[in-house]
Amino acid sequence: MPYGIKGKTKKWEEGTKTGQKLDARIEKCVAAKMADPDFKSQEGRTKKESAIAVCKTAITRSKEFSKQLK
Repeated sequence: MPYGIKGKTKKWEEGTKTGQKLDARIEKCVAAKMADPDFKSQEGRTKKESAIAVCKTAITRSKEFSKQLK
């Protein structure tokens, strides 16, 4: 599922190894957050929206992906 990485297209996310790897990592992170009973939704968002936002931010800022996303 493409998560809308800033500056990248859906085609990039689905069609490149980096995009696919990034999406897989975000999906795994979101699943973990959703399963965590201590993870609470952020104000005005559902738990899933909050999990996506947190995971997307953390992963796209990681050393592993930050250079590849430029």
